[in-house]
Amino acid sequence: MQHIQKNIMFLVAATLLLVTNGCKKSFLEITPASQIEESNFFKTELQATQALAGIYHVLQWGNINQGHTPLMGWAEAASDDAYSGGGSSSDAVGVKGIENFKVTTTAPFNANDGTYGSVWSIYYQGIARANTYLANIDRVESTDNFKALTTGEAKFLRAHFYFDLVKWFENVPLIIKQQTPDEYNQPQAPPQEVFNQIAKDLTDAMTVLPKTSMKANGGRATYWSASALLARVYLFNKGVYNTDLNTGTRTIDAAAVRTYLDEIIAPSAGFDLIGNYSDVWRKANELGIESVWEVVHSNVQPISGSTSDQFRAQGNYNVLYFGPRGVNGTPYTAGFSNAVPTESLYQAFETTPILDPRRAATILVLNSTTAAPGIIKGWQHTGYFNNKYNTTAEYKTASGLNDINWGQNLHAIRFSDVLLMASELYIGVDQTKADAYLNKVRGRVGLGNRVATIDNIRHERRVELAGEGIRYWDLLRYGLPYAKQMIDASSLIGPYYNGTSSLGGPVTLTGGANTPANAYQMDWDVSKRGRLPIPPAQITLSNGVLKPNPGY
Repeated sequence: MQHIQKNIMFLVAATLLLVTNGCKKSFLEITPASQIEESNFFKTELQATQALAGIYHVLQWGNINQGHTPLMGWAEAASDDAYSGGGSSSDAVGVKGIENFKVTTTAPFNANDGTYGSVWSIYYQGIARANTYLANIDRVESTDNFKALTTGEAKFLRAHFYFDLVKWFENVPLIIKQQTPDEYNQPQAPPQEVFNQIAKDLTDAMTVLPKTSMKANGGRATYWSASALLARVYLFNKGVYNTDLNTGTRTIDAAAVRTYLDEIIAPSAGFDLIGNYSDVWRKANELGIESVWEVVHSNVQPISGSTSDQFRAQGNYNVLYFGPRGVNGTPYTAGFSNAVPTESLYQAFETTPILDPRRAATILVLNSTTAAPGIIKGWQHTGYFNNKYNTTAEYKTASGLNDINWGQNLHAIRFSDVLLMASELYIGVDQTKADAYLNKVRGRVGLGNRVATIDNIRHERRVELAGEGIRYWDLLRYGLPYAKQMIDASSLIGPYYNGTSSLGGPVTLTGGANTPANAYQMDWDVSKRGRLPIPPAQITLSNGVLKPNPGY
């Protein structure tokens, strides 16, 4: 694998204060000032705090190859909920390759595409920062409480990075300590070993992280964040590999996960559903009562203020990625029209006896009456756009680069997701509780009660969590045949194909080439197992120690 520097250079904040007043951006909104060698670092509590912020900062990247392709957007485009979209058939070819998983060793969807290698690099940089922190925290002159707490945060973040990494690549090296030069070339570990380490890191973190809200904790991970992430890890691992998790000292089975989820759901934990579903993504509700784990973003500019310096920016790239192309009016600013929602998703929402209000909150429809001035028809145009993360005036700042200044937080795990995970795990165990958790989610939007069944849970998760980068991983844990069935079934052109609509008349469009009908046809390649290729450049660097993934 790509060598990771022994001496990590940390991004040092000119001013970085730990606060407890709940200021949303207090911990991660940092002003870059300089870099310091590791050997001169880890002496004071402030330096340790700065190093910890550097680990959190990797969460904000979400952007690969110094281009505008956020990883949540990739997960959307890989699912049945969105097409890759973009400006043309050659725009963001890397994501188009995973739309059907047609990645090969040749053009146009070449496994050597730098974007796949960048995904690998992002996560290993985050892991390296966490490992460096864990190796050096005992050198810091501070209290045992500070060391224990921040060690828990570093382990939580390492688990977070490894979970994303193993989901995308499946067969990855497991590195949990700083490497010496003769340790750089590591073979891939069995996926179950990686999942067990993730579980160990999360349970370790849970012993020290506070049982408080993210707002009260300054936007940092909490006990609840770790336990909810552990539940998500368990469900994915159980679905794909049909085995429980093992930390080395205990087994994490369904009963244990139900207990963790019940803790979060208990009123004493302080979580609840926000009354109006669409308000979840408003600025006033960031780090609110529905946020169990949220990635904090800000509009702080990178050192150079250039898009080539994006890895040091702190904005949410999903906003620009999902936004409608070419608009120049209010309330939308021009975006890249990537990961455009499918007609299949649009039709998934219930319409009787009432229209599910989550459809309008999730899918922005720009038709003849709502289109902003100047909208340009993109590739695989459907007339639909992600309405949860969009280029609205609420998050736009007056200065800075349009590309990198979107400060909208990423709602990584919401309370409704916790309820649905718990409902799923209580089916056949405590049906009354399973039904209650499911119908609490449905009741928020005025829908009638349903019995909690696997099919009903799958439907509810799709419409409740659409546009949040979750659906694809659910499809994989439901099984490859099911994933193929649903992705192939999303081959619906929809009523807004090429800018005309049988529902609302023609859309006012400028520019853009018509998309051929076959570009909407999905034929998912099961042989790839829904995973990215191990980057060929990494295989070469390893002298063959790293092995290609199945199907490549």
